Parts: sequence; structure tokens; C-alpha cells
Amino acid sequence: MTAKTTKQDKSTANAAESMATVGQEAIRNFAKAGTESYETAFSDIRGKAEEMTKGYEDLAANGKVTMDAWNAAGTAYGKGLEAISGEWMNFAKQMMESNVVATKAVLGAKSLNEAMDMQSEFARNSFDGMMAQSTKVGEMATKFAQDTAEPINAQFTASVEKWRTKTA
Repeated sequence: MTAKTTKQDKSTANAAESMATVGQEAIRNFAKAGTESYETAFSDIRGKAEEMTKGYEDLAANGKVTMDAWNAAGTAYGKGLEAISGEWMNFAKQMMESNVVATKAVLGAKSLNEAMDMQSEFARNSFDGMMAQSTKVGEMATKFAQDTAEPINAQFTASVEKWRTKTA
């Protein structure tokens, strides 16, 4: 019986060892499959997170470019207003000087007809000057409006093109 028991014990030990090996292998395979599944899932998530981060970085960069365009537009607008204001101030100064000269001339007239002629000439010259000045300022306003809109239009066009190519 002793030999039989020893043989049985060895067989049982071999079977237990074989079962333990199979069990360990199953656990290793399960752990490996779980790890691979985890790595696959998280690499996809990591990739999506990196894409989102890149998207946010692009959005922030685009926001900075937009603000730069608005700043450039504001600068152009301010310069345009300054130029137009200066032009109107120079015109007002010229008109004041012209008024003083005309008033002196009318007061020095020798007759009422001469005074009326001088006044008519002054009124015609004033009207012509006002029309010329308005035309000049209108042209300046058109130019400074274009200068103001240009950085915003350029940035908008660039943004639309960038996003269009990204979605295509």
C-alpha cells in the first residue's frame, strides 16, 4: 500500500501542480487581456484628450489672432478719427480767418451794393469750401473705414479657411 499511496500521492501532486500551473496561466492570460484592454481603452482616451487639448490650443491661438486683429482695427479707427478731426479743425480755423477778412471787407465797403456783393462772394466761397471739405473728409472716412475693416476681414477669412480645411 505504501507504494500505491506514494504513486497516488505523486499523481495527486502532479495533478495539483498541473492544475496550479493551468490556474496560474489562466490568471496570467486574464491579467494580460485586462491590461491590454485597459491600455487600448486608455490609449484611445489619451488620443482623444490630446486631440481636445490641441483643439483648445488652436481655439486659444485663434482667439489671440482675433484680438490682435481687433486691436489693429481699433488703432486704424483711432488714427482715422484723429485725421478727420484734425482736418475739420483746420477747416474751422480757415473759415474763422476767412470770416474775419470778409467782415473787415464788408465793414470797409463804400456802398451797400458793394457790401452785398462782398457778402454774396463770401457766401459762395464758403459754400464751395464746405463742399470741397466734405468731399475730402468723405474720402478720408472711406479710406479709414477700409483700413479699419481690413485686419478684421483678413483674420476672418484666414479663420474660415483654416476651419474649412480642418473639416474637409
